[in-house]
Amino acid sequence: MLTNASKIILCSTDALSSSNFDLLCKRIDEVYQVNLILDNLPAIRYAQLKGFSAVNGLKMYDTYAGEIQCDPNKVAMPLKENQTLVFTYEVEFVESDIRWPSRWDAYLKMEGAKVHWFSILNALVVILFLAGVVLATLLRTVRRDLMKYGELDKEEQALMNEELSGWKLVLGDVFRAPSNPSLLCIMIGDGVQILGMALVTIIFAAMGFMSPASRGNLITGMLFFYLLLGIAAGYAAARLWKTLRSGDHSGWVSISWGVACFFPESPSSSSLTGAIPFSLFILLLLLWFCISVPLILFGGCLGSRAPHVVFPVRTNQISREIPTQKFPPWILVIAAGTLPFATLFVELFFIITSIWSGRVYYVFGFLLVVFILLVVVCAEVSLVLTYTHLCVEEWRWWWKAFFSSGSVAIYTFLYSVSYLVFDQKRFRQPVSVALLLGYSFLMAFALMLATGTVGLLSSFWFVHYLFSSVKFD
Repeated sequence: MLTNASKIILCSTDALSSSNFDLLCKRIDEVYQVNLILDNLPAIRYAQLKGFSAVNGLKMYDTYAGEIQCDPNKVAMPLKENQTLVFTYEVEFVESDIRWPSRWDAYLKMEGAKVHWFSILNALVVILFLAGVVLATLLRTVRRDLMKYGELDKEEQALMNEELSGWKLVLGDVFRAPSNPSLLCIMIGDGVQILGMALVTIIFAAMGFMSPASRGNLITGMLFFYLLLGIAAGYAAARLWKTLRSGDHSGWVSISWGVACFFPESPSSSSLTGAIPFSLFILLLLLWFCISVPLILFGGCLGSRAPHVVFPVRTNQISREIPTQKFPPWILVIAAGTLPFATLFVELFFIITSIWSGRVYYVFGFLLVVFILLVVVCAEVSLVLTYTHLCVEEWRWWWKAFFSSGSVAIYTFLYSVSYLVFDQKRFRQPVSVALLLGYSFLMAFALMLATGTVGLLSSFWFVHYLFSSVKFD
């Protein structure tokens, strides 16, 4: 440190065989790079290959004997088989007037700042406008139906009940428990935990509490908040379970255990794939079993004792037959994920690039805005789809409300795959491809749980409000 040096030998190679020569050319074409850390700062990388004919007897950090013939403005040099290469480096330390707290400023200026700003603002304006129009139309339609029905007297309401159409026909089935309610409650619990972890982590990061100078703070913070929010996960799952069973809280223990085991199994499998040290894997298991599980069970106990949500209408014993639909309802559910994805994909590009290209990501202010916008759009999309299904007498809205916003994960995963195919051509080894696909699937799965939870809870509030606003005789 603080010692200028030049013509310093780093390493030399043996005579390049045919296979090694082909491998070296392939690595050059794939822009093979190494991340360097100097004084806790990532070193800026220049793709310049400095290779020279070797001189016998030289060792690492010796001074290269002779004149180095290399043009620093060029990144190419002729290579031949059976050629020996010597890699050298030079370093010059220049005193800077940058203060210590500001030394990260150069790294935090992300590439393509203008494109980043323009894309984010464009997405915000377009999505807010479309979401506002859709929400205004929906509220206007619902309000008109409610006012029209509320102005009638009892006799007219009785006559009108015989000619009811649309969402009013499913009042005896709209709050019927969905298929596989235990799985739904478990996924909602995990979604609440992931959503809360993401929100709290992004807020703390945007406020500057997670400095990039201390690498690992972000992951540590995410893990800490995820464990702590196990209370909220258990509470949400147990209370929803109690609500679906009309106040019967029996079985909340198994629901809480399901919440504790459903999502953490995926990170455990991913960690094994990533070949982490065995001691770290044991530590993660201890954190899960000794902290996460007890907190989730405690939250489940609180949720089982909390009052359940009372449905405004009674459920019929015999379910109503659903009319034949012109189009499969799931087509709309899957297509609905395009709108939330439109708010996410710009920031998703920078996040994926920072993960797989070793670049620093620290624009958490942008990420916080996108996160809030994503939550709002997911809620509005789910409301629209739920109301649309009720209008065609499709009363099985629970899972559709979850996946209408959760389907954004499909497009997120496909985007990650396209990034692998078109942008990261160096990921061609089976292990690298498996890791990228595995972590991409895990990220998309967590996103599905979080956005699906937003969609279901917002739709549940909407349906409860809709049918409690009108008195049906």
